[in-house]
Amino acid sequence: MTELEKMQRAKEYMDMLADGIDPISGKALDNDSALNNVRLSRCFFYVSDILRQIIENGGISKKVYVKQADLPAFSMPQELRDKVEITKSPAMIRQFTERLNDLSDLTAMKKLSPTTFTSWLLNKGFLFEETFNGRKRKKPTKSGLSLGIMSEEREGLHGGYTATLYSENAQKFLIDNLDEILAVLQ
Repeated sequence: MTELEKMQRAKEYMDMLADGIDPISGKALDNDSALNNVRLSRCFFYVSDILRQIIENGGISKKVYVKQADLPAFSMPQELRDKVEITKSPAMIRQFTERLNDLSDLTAMKKLSPTTFTSWLLNKGFLFEETFNGRKRKKPTKSGLSLGIMSEEREGLHGGYTATLYSENAQKFLIDNLDEILAVLQ
């Protein structure tokens, strides 16, 4: 196994852990598992993204960074949209957005933010924002629920939080409306 293949395997493990899946058994991690902690999940996403960058750079860790402010807004042609992985299991918006960014040349355009989607969904009435324990959180409206956006209460390091998840149908809806969603970035 080459070093690049080892890095790819490590990235796959990080992705699975970030998604709350045991990379060895393929089974969902228990909610009370330390590996299913929201802070660790964010760490797994971070490490996965670094590994992705190194893999894309041919296994070389040194990468030239371009200032995001100097790049044009994110865009995605239809042929790449057709390649976006739509998962059968519900995904968090960060995971969905990462899949779009992974298919794009982020040296030629700005990285797409999950906030782009959630702001559009708020504006269109599919999500609403509420304050709970002094923190803002987004939850689906009735329209959002019928679209396949759902909320799930989870436990994290600092207590409970609400995870907003997007079903297969909701992910397809976001891809179908990507032009309108991205129009706010222009």
